[in-house]
Amino acid sequence: MGFNLLPGNDLPALLACLDGRPVPAVLDERGADRFAAGHLAGAVSLPGVADLAGDAARLDAGLPSIFLPPRHLPLLVVADTVERAMRLAQGLAARGRAHLSAVALTDDFLARLPAALRERGTNRRTLWQPPAWLAAHEGLLPPPALGPVLDLGCGSGRAAVWLALRGYRVTGVDWQPEALAMAQRLAGTQGVSVRAHAADVRDPGALPRGPWAVVVNVRCLDRGLLARMDGLVCGGGVAVVRTFREAPGLADDVTARHRLRPGELAAAFPPARWDVLAHEEGFDDDGRPAAGIVARRRGGRIGGDQAIT
Repeated sequence: MGFNLLPGNDLPALLACLDGRPVPAVLDERGADRFAAGHLAGAVSLPGVADLAGDAARLDAGLPSIFLPPRHLPLLVVADTVERAMRLAQGLAARGRAHLSAVALTDDFLARLPAALRERGTNRRTLWQPPAWLAAHEGLLPPPALGPVLDLGCGSGRAAVWLALRGYRVTGVDWQPEALAMAQRLAGTQGVSVRAHAADVRDPGALPRGPWAVVVNVRCLDRGLLARMDGLVCGGGVAVVRTFREAPGLADDVTARHRLRPGELAAAFPPARWDVLAHEEGFDDDGRPAAGIVARRRGGRIGGDQAIT
């Protein structure tokens, strides 16, 4: 897997990269002082990570994929020198990243950029992203005061940490200790807490007790879970589900039992017990066919006396 090295003095090439669709995420590995003095608009500072790139194991440990955008999205690597930019880009390309570009950003080059593409100071941006379906429907979630959140099959914690940053008390459930450890690490980098619970989500007796104000279930289909949602979500609470659906374009690595049939997701949330706030059978941004739903459990009042403590 290769990458695109942008010439250090080629302003048109950099502008073309920044004007692409979607706009690349920018990883700036220059020192913190250099970053604060000036950087590309929207860049995220991860100083010194090019020093890890000569060893795949060190790079994986110091810059795990959970800290980066999904692999199918573009990423621009910025360093002080061509050598450092190439070293980091090569290390990331070896992990299977596509749409990868690299540039050496000198002070002179930065000064030549249009003002709208330059920033100064520090920021708390991240390169990682929450599940798009969850983020797109943030406004449909109940307030954190209603009660805690359960993330079923939380993996490395993008959804759980994103919700914790918004004031929710989150418990993430996954059967893989390594995934839960990474979720805890991601939470630590953001200064929030996520409770980790090691369990098989297919086992009803292994799940932490609820009910819950929000239950999130992304790309972890278990039909028994769908059938039990009304027992997990409190009155006025919300279920957020997004997973693969049966359609052309789905890779063979997603087995039939993990593919929703047409209309199956909507049928799992009957109107007698749920108000469907959003529903779609479409495609995720990586091109995989997917279905999603946001449904509010009937009964109870948001902010009322059914809030969970």
